[in-house]
Amino acid sequence: MSLQDLQKKNFALCIDAGEYQGVSLFTLKMYEYIPDSLSEAEGFLRVIDEEGEPYYYDAKAFVQLKSAQKGLLIPFVKPKQAQKKQPLRKGNRQAKRVAAS
Repeated sequence: MSLQDLQKKNFALCIDAGEYQGVSLFTLKMYEYIPDSLSEAEGFLRVIDEEGEPYYYDAKAFVQLKSAQKGLLIPFVKPKQAQKKQPLRKGNRQAKRVAAS
């Protein structure tokens, strides 16, 4: 399969096969999927699984790959910004006492 062929198809990386592990899906395996806006709006992805048939799976179990000029990209989600901790002021400190055992 050429790079152009790969870029014409839609792929998703399975990140959690769950109860389908080893039967219909494998975690960390790339699968072709069929775009379906109605099912995607409901939270499902139409994936061509190990049996070669398109079935609907929970979209949260996959990361959709994007085609790029030199191959496929895995778009990683940026982690949430950590909330900045407010510095403790002398008047607001509360001492914690640990009971000696």
